[in-house]
Amino acid sequence: MYETNDSELVGKIVEIRKKSLNKLRRDFRERPVKYWLEKDRLLNNTGTSLVVILATRGCNWALSNGGGCSMCGYIYDAPITIPDSSSLIKQFDSAYEASISVKAPLAIKIFTSGSFFDEREIPKAARESILKKINMDKRIEEVIVETRPEYVNHEILRECREILGEIYFEVALGLETSNDNIRNLYINKGFELKDFERVVSMAKNTGVGVKSYVLIKPPFLREGEAIIDSTSSAIDSSKIGVNSVSFNPCTVHKGTLVEHLWKLGKYRPPWLWSIIEILKRTSEKINNRIRIICSLAGMGSKKGPHNCGKCDKKIRELLNEFTLTQNPEVLSNVECNCKQEWLDYCEKEFI
Repeated sequence: MYETNDSELVGKIVEIRKKSLNKLRRDFRERPVKYWLEKDRLLNNTGTSLVVILATRGCNWALSNGGGCSMCGYIYDAPITIPDSSSLIKQFDSAYEASISVKAPLAIKIFTSGSFFDEREIPKAARESILKKINMDKRIEEVIVETRPEYVNHEILRECREILGEIYFEVALGLETSNDNIRNLYINKGFELKDFERVVSMAKNTGVGVKSYVLIKPPFLREGEAIIDSTSSAIDSSKIGVNSVSFNPCTVHKGTLVEHLWKLGKYRPPWLWSIIEILKRTSEKINNRIRIICSLAGMGSKKGPHNCGKCDKKIRELLNEFTLTQNPEVLSNVECNCKQEWLDYCEKEFI
């Protein structure tokens, strides 16, 4: 690991963030940022997910003097005009229409650039209206929302649980790593492991599931260190009591500290071989006790997780197959000459 000055890192994140916000924020009016349908792994079977990214005011942590997370550029999807409840409901409704012809089982994933439970982003009226509409659809088996831990309390979990009835409800949190130093010194996440554990405990008491996002290769970590950290973080998440772990390999977002480092040649997104190694090690330790997911965002591009280019497409397909089947054996169905290059890179561990 590399040593870094916490105040200097936050100052650099804030500086980059302010410049980028002035350039990139747009007005989405009553349209979501994006939505799509995808074949997906539900908790106990395969099905279809409707993924909806609502245009909200944006993550309060990213907008604060804390600066936000060092790798995250989702704040730039936030519109200049802050949407009200009516606008947010219309955004969801327009995306929901795309799922009308989809057969059960169906999952709904509602994302923002911040927290579904932050009422500055999603007012209570909008939250309740969206969840009530979901509850009326008998095809839907699960609902997943994202939030930071400071917005989670017993009351809000009970309210959502009561509205959704028998639908499985899962709250996803960006733990990123179970190592407090890495999370706050390198990622600048702004909370500690004990805050995550508090949410898991509350969720269990209210019949709500929890998903842990684990970031593969935060800035300032070497490749080999990243493999060890992501694996241990997933195993720790399982021990704490989560229902799902989603591995998110780091990609280079515009207007972030990670992009700044990448341009200086001081950051390389993770190798695909590293992701395979992490999934194998984690699967062996967890042994199907929880759902394991791997995000494919940016995979195969220079700014995303990649190998040599020759094997990237094949590995992407295998990672998707692993998520759908939860079978780690599929990850052994690929070989490429660049695997030795990856091994050499891990041994040198220079960035």
